[in-house]
Amino acid sequence: MKTEWSIEELADHLNVTVRGIRKRAGDQNWPVQHQKKLRGGGSKYFFRFDDLPKDVQVKLVAQEPPPASVAINASLPAPTSDGRSDGRLPDWAETIARARADLVVQFIAAREQGKRRGQSIRKTTDKFLAGYNSGVAFAEIHAALGDVSRPTLNRWRKDYEEADFNYTALAPSWGAHRNGASTLTADEQKVLFDQLAHQNRIKVGTAIQLTKYILEQRGIPSPSSPRTMRRAVERFKKQHQNVWTFYREGEKALIDKVLPYIERDDDQLAVGDVLVADGHVCNFFVTNPWTGRPCRPMLIGFYDWKSRVLVGWDLGFTENTQLIASALRRGILTLGMTPKVVLLDNGKAFKSKVFTGDLDLAQCGFAGMFARLNIKTVFAWPYNARSKPIERFFQDFGNQFERYLPSFCGSSINDKPASMMRNEKLMKEMYDNAKAKPLDVQTVLKGMGEWWKYHAWQPHPTLKGQTKGDVFEAGRGADVDPETLTYLMMDAKVKRIGRNGIRFLHADYFHDALYGFRNEVVIRYDLQDISRIHVYLKTGDHLCTAERRKAIHPMAAHLGDAQDVSELKHRISEIRSLKNQTTRLAKKSLQIQNSMDAVNELPWNRIIEISPDLPDQLERISGEHDSANAAKQIPEVSASTQQHEEIQQGPDTLEPDSPGPEENIVPLFSTEYEYYEYLADKPKNQLTQEETEWLETFYQTETGAQVLRNSGRAVNEED
Repeated sequence: MKTEWSIEELADHLNVTVRGIRKRAGDQNWPVQHQKKLRGGGSKYFFRFDDLPKDVQVKLVAQEPPPASVAINASLPAPTSDGRSDGRLPDWAETIARARADLVVQFIAAREQGKRRGQSIRKTTDKFLAGYNSGVAFAEIHAALGDVSRPTLNRWRKDYEEADFNYTALAPSWGAHRNGASTLTADEQKVLFDQLAHQNRIKVGTAIQLTKYILEQRGIPSPSSPRTMRRAVERFKKQHQNVWTFYREGEKALIDKVLPYIERDDDQLAVGDVLVADGHVCNFFVTNPWTGRPCRPMLIGFYDWKSRVLVGWDLGFTENTQLIASALRRGILTLGMTPKVVLLDNGKAFKSKVFTGDLDLAQCGFAGMFARLNIKTVFAWPYNARSKPIERFFQDFGNQFERYLPSFCGSSINDKPASMMRNEKLMKEMYDNAKAKPLDVQTVLKGMGEWWKYHAWQPHPTLKGQTKGDVFEAGRGADVDPETLTYLMMDAKVKRIGRNGIRFLHADYFHDALYGFRNEVVIRYDLQDISRIHVYLKTGDHLCTAERRKAIHPMAAHLGDAQDVSELKHRISEIRSLKNQTTRLAKKSLQIQNSMDAVNELPWNRIIEISPDLPDQLERISGEHDSANAAKQIPEVSASTQQHEEIQQGPDTLEPDSPGPEENIVPLFSTEYEYYEYLADKPKNQLTQEETEWLETFYQTETGAQVLRNSGRAVNEED
């Protein structure tokens, strides 16, 4: 117990105002022990404990906490009428009660000696306390109890004698030895804890003040001091941490802070057995490759549980479930093998980072997609951070990588760089905003690749003496063919094909298969390798792999280097080749107009681009097959076996001067157009009268007239 008290300390302990203490001290003429001059003027007054009124001493003693040297048992059994289940005091109360009894016994003996010497009781008591409070006499008792005042010592003596010298009557009166039963009244407890058991987390001090005010307004007595109320709250928090946390912080805090967790033995895993996936909104800005505007990308990472290394990652800018598949593809390529299990977070927190709406990842096709690779998909418990070991990684990623980027924006309002705070003009001048402009995606991905080396160099948390990279390399598998994982690449929007191929990421991607093709296609790509894209038809068939093209120097032949000249020549050669391809295709199409089987096999999607009117011409030709026209006048001829043999031998087997063997050769024709071509190639002086008449009749038909028009057009073009 303190021997001197200031006005401010008395006001705090007695729950009254300083002005009230000062007025009472003046009215009752409290003797001042001494005063202390203050720097700003005025004095601070101190009073001896023994000179204070009895009611003030009682209140101060009642609020005195147990000595620091006394060990308090915080886990007490269920209370009984005696304060303990076995009827005994707790250890700390037992120690205090015995120490007080020993002091009272010594005090009674000192009083008896004083009486025999003729000393007054007050003088004997003061002399006894002077020796005790100095710590010289009864040092062990003083270590347990501390200083004691005269009223307190007399009260202990009286209680001890009235209890027939039972030391348990001297046990402390505060509530811990009653198993946490507070001295607060029922009204105080109800009003106080009704405020504290709220999700808005009312401050304890504010709740105590308001409790006092509410009870006073209702005319209900509130004898407990603010300090007693605070001790009751602290005791409740320790004994009922689960209820306190649930009411004030919610279910997730209860899971993360109070509920027991399951220890997992990572030694039973191997590298690549389990990959853990989660999302993280990056705390820096990049330039959105689709819009060109600054934005904070979404990082999807796949984390190897055994080695604690991030093996696969990708940056996303749109809400697309395929982003997870793309990051997994990168992880498989880094691992060099296919993982056995993928752990995905199916909680609302993760889904809200990447997707909108009430989306169940278990129904988004991941199970079927990953089953194609013999990967088992497992979804973590919602709101359970301990079920996802990747959470700690994102903290390290933020501190070790994100904070070193010039476009770092902070993880919260209070974590922003100084130059981004309000009224920080000097910091903005020191750190030029031009240096903090958003980075492009490829620069960030390249930087992450370099940071990965540092990440793998760090020591493994459980395998002492090894780094994360050592564990990863020891368990890494053989290489995986990237082409077999193409279907896992991120799926972009449906694209249209233009003259220069597909426009994507502010560049053109071209392949010969795209020439003349104008259907919509789907592209798959990897932002970490934008040198090529994979082009698919809407049916899912792979069309080609288009390469990224860069613009040519405007004066490559005169001002460019050797590479510019070579690229220019290659482009010119490619354009000429495509042009010749189109020309040959068009000529071939005209040659087989009347062969409908062959016509149906042509690539019409390209022919239409070249000659839009060609299908109409062929349709008119095909309609003449059923008409009764001169086509039926094709002479029916038969060839003997000898004639067939002569045809198969060819003209080279005949003598050059042999008289007219060709006249005896009558080839077989399947269409009138083939017969026309045969006759058109023969010199006119060698045509028979029958062949000449057939040609005249053929020219009068619609097909023959079309042939004449085409021949005339060809002649005009040559001219």
